[in-house]
Amino acid sequence: MIASFNSREECAVHFSVTFQTACNWFDGMCRPYGDIVDHATATLPRYTEIMRGK
Repeated sequence: MIASFNSREECAVHFSVTFQTACNWFDGMCRPYGDIVDHATATLPRYTEIMRGK
């Protein structure tokens, strides 16, 4: 998520989640899962590449 967005606010808006949720993802307190990961894969061109470390 950090590599895909300029701010936590931008991330929250993109995924229709609260600012606090985006902060938790950025801070490593929890991770996105399920429908959020599906949405990220479909809408963030580099998501799969970044997550696979390639």
